[in-house]
Amino acid sequence: MVSVLFLLAMLTGSVAAADNATCEVGVLVSYQYSDDNGRINPTLKITDSGTGIEYNRTYDPSSGYTKLIFQHSNISAANLTLTVRAPGYVTVERRLNLTPNPMDPRDTGYYASINLVLNATEPYRIGRELTEKADKLLNFTGKGEVLVITTAGLVKYRNMTTEDVLEGILNRGGGLISYGRANLLTLRRTATDPLCTAFIVRKGNDLLMAFYRNTTLVYLGTVSQNMSSAQWNNLTSKLGDDAFPFASLANAWAAGAPADLLKQAAFHGHMCLGTISGYAMSKTIYMYYPPMQDWSTGSPIEITSYVTIGVPGGSDDDALILALDNTPGKRSYLGFDTTGAGAEDSMVGFIRWNSRTNTGTLVVMKFDQQALIDTYKRETGVSVVQELKFNAWLVKKVTENPASIVTIVKELDNLTADQYYYLAGREVNYNQVNETHGLDMNYINSLNLPNATRANVNATWNPVSYAELREIGRRAAEMAKEIFLAERGINLERDDLNVAVLTSAGYVYLNGTPTDGYYDGIFSVLGSRLSRKNLLPVHSPFYKPLWFTFVLKGADGKTLDSVHITYNPLTGELSAGAAPDGARVNDIGPAALNNATRDNANSAIFGSSYFSIESIANAWKYGIPYDQLVTFLFHNHVCPGVQPGFFITEYALENYPLAAGQQYQWFGTSIYCKDDALLYLMGVSPGTGTYFAKRVLQEELESPMVPGGSEEGILIVWDPVKKVGKAVMISFKWPEFDLSDCTTRNAMFEKWAAAFIMLYSGQTPSYMTSPMVLTKEVEKWITEDELKVIQSGANGNPLAYLRSIPARNLEDLIPVNNGGTSVNTGGNQGGSQGGSTGGVPSGSAFTGHAGYSPGLDTAASSVEVGAASSVSEEPASAPAKAYEVKNVTSGASGGDSSWYVYGIVGVLVAAGLVAFGFLRGGAGK
Repeated sequence: MVSVLFLLAMLTGSVAAADNATCEVGVLVSYQYSDDNGRINPTLKITDSGTGIEYNRTYDPSSGYTKLIFQHSNISAANLTLTVRAPGYVTVERRLNLTPNPMDPRDTGYYASINLVLNATEPYRIGRELTEKADKLLNFTGKGEVLVITTAGLVKYRNMTTEDVLEGILNRGGGLISYGRANLLTLRRTATDPLCTAFIVRKGNDLLMAFYRNTTLVYLGTVSQNMSSAQWNNLTSKLGDDAFPFASLANAWAAGAPADLLKQAAFHGHMCLGTISGYAMSKTIYMYYPPMQDWSTGSPIEITSYVTIGVPGGSDDDALILALDNTPGKRSYLGFDTTGAGAEDSMVGFIRWNSRTNTGTLVVMKFDQQALIDTYKRETGVSVVQELKFNAWLVKKVTENPASIVTIVKELDNLTADQYYYLAGREVNYNQVNETHGLDMNYINSLNLPNATRANVNATWNPVSYAELREIGRRAAEMAKEIFLAERGINLERDDLNVAVLTSAGYVYLNGTPTDGYYDGIFSVLGSRLSRKNLLPVHSPFYKPLWFTFVLKGADGKTLDSVHITYNPLTGELSAGAAPDGARVNDIGPAALNNATRDNANSAIFGSSYFSIESIANAWKYGIPYDQLVTFLFHNHVCPGVQPGFFITEYALENYPLAAGQQYQWFGTSIYCKDDALLYLMGVSPGTGTYFAKRVLQEELESPMVPGGSEEGILIVWDPVKKVGKAVMISFKWPEFDLSDCTTRNAMFEKWAAAFIMLYSGQTPSYMTSPMVLTKEVEKWITEDELKVIQSGANGNPLAYLRSIPARNLEDLIPVNNGGTSVNTGGNQGGSQGGSTGGVPSGSAFTGHAGYSPGLDTAASSVEVGAASSVSEEPASAPAKAYEVKNVTSGASGGDSSWYVYGIVGVLVAAGLVAFGFLRGGAGK
């Protein structure tokens, strides 16, 4: 009977007309790990021939099905696809075949039902299983006090990015491990380094650690500052160069180090005197010489900014780069070896520059290693200084009184523009017209400037608890949900990967307290977090305001709506910005760029953070890889200027892989946004003495071998044991594109963004008229003395100096009978990058981490590894290149010309870059 009625209805047209049909898709998703069922809400997308379809989403608790209801004007001709995503799981696509209701011919709707089981990605499975095994060994879920230190997130595993390892750790940790608790630290390494993960728990006065390299347990035992010499020797025999980085971070955490100090040390590679001193310097400069503000407009506008001039190698620089957002890519950090000009590697110069008066304040600080050692001995009564214990003492000192552990060498006022440019160098229209002289103390001492006056800002704060911070984050997320629902009729779903939260939280302070706790409050409402690529901390100085921007990507994949929320620390109130028309849901996507009024309105709402928010949100919506995303967050915004750093790093890792014990160094001569990518991805940094930044004159940068190209700097592969290295001059030329069809800024932006996606999928856009060129111009073996000349700037032109070094073979520098072999033997980088000892030497009076000995203290018995256990691994996947490399004929002669053309895109033509303010750094400071 039903069949007859249905046929009759079909014949009479009751259901044959598919115009404006109501469609309903029921989706039931379950997961490989059963405890993720009901805990992870999948992100669902329906497309018709690739075009996204808006739908209403409801959940049926009785069946567990999620129902997606939408209207379709021509269902019979539709080509519908359902895409299911969930963090940590492999994305699945299914073709949808919607059919009428066979039980009710009067029903004009169309229906489909999908039942899926999602499989975990291999990195997610590794993260979960490592955590599972470590918990069985250490019982941290039963004790509730655990720290995880891992290289996941930056290293690659089987050619895969490893943010899903972080996701697996967090999910299996059951809330005891979280970004908000600041007990998940990512140790900065390069992509080719091994995946190392350590789980540390406190057991009485001892710290126990389970350490995994890739998926194998290699150490289980004590990592406490009280370990005996035998225990330390056992640790180093198992962990090698990883022993001190992990031990120093673990013991600083146990000593109560603040979250931001731990993150600064993880960025640097370990906790040491230099890192702690840099942390102290950032607080001291703010306390005595805070940024100056203009209140004449009714809201504070900063009229001064900081520039840091360092002497690489003292470890302090790395802490300052994170604390003050003084990155070289934003031209806020410069420095090379100026010890020959009266500086010390423990010194840092700060210039507080006033752009209105065109004058500055110059403050030089240092940490006095011997004075601190003497104070430590006097206060503790010890005769032999053990670094882990010394660090714990320093952590307490720096949290109580930061200024007490640093020495102010100079405090000078009325620094002129010419004096500023002499020290820091200068660019005009993106051309370097003044070279950097760095921290030239002989020059500074000759200036005869008046002494500056300290402001002495009250640095006494009442700490804010984790629970209070978490509650503020929760309130901000709830407010965003309410506004989206009231003004757009949209319910922000938990775990929705189309929702991103950009925020200054985690960098800025609230009443002197690091604000990581906000992350957990946001996660409790929206399920957003960094490992899912949808909670995005934007690098900011610690003294900046707290803000949140909640962004929703539309079904078309392009539209971006947002709610911007700020927090008033005086009143404890959250407030959402409103556009002139009164709406608080604002368009920050490309559509806003078509309308100058709209763009100006958004600038008024978001303030100085608008460019950061707009650029990062518009890159995020395209699903860029995790390592690139976190690099943009570190840089503080997205621009084409960052991208050469990606390719230079990849070029180094592919063509000059490090053998065990080797390190990369980079001497930058053309300083702009790309340098931040080098710091974050190549593993070099000023604090480790492996990154040097010196602007040289523009005419010296122009490549003689790449017409229109620039000599970006010198890559050095250094062997500190053999004391020889390979120095490679790297040149770069921007690609060119046909943008004649781009009549608006919006069109240019969208075309660049599309090209950016093509770049990472290995495609070449049809509108690229000339390729990007990345090549080595010079490659020379160098000695230790020659390395020092380069590091010191080579009297103004390290590029010319490198060319002047005679071409030699390695055997010319290391006799064969000394066991000399090729320094660059290939292989992955092992151990920590850089050779810094944090300014702490080894020796009888002080045993630093260059030759650590923990003394003869009695520690709790360690539990040794009986047999190495490991997490099961899947077969290795075949490696895939992100782009094609082809040899071309350069027309140049000589053995030093090796040319590579990258068939890629991802940057704008020079005219477009200038229009954006992007070329060579753009919107940076």
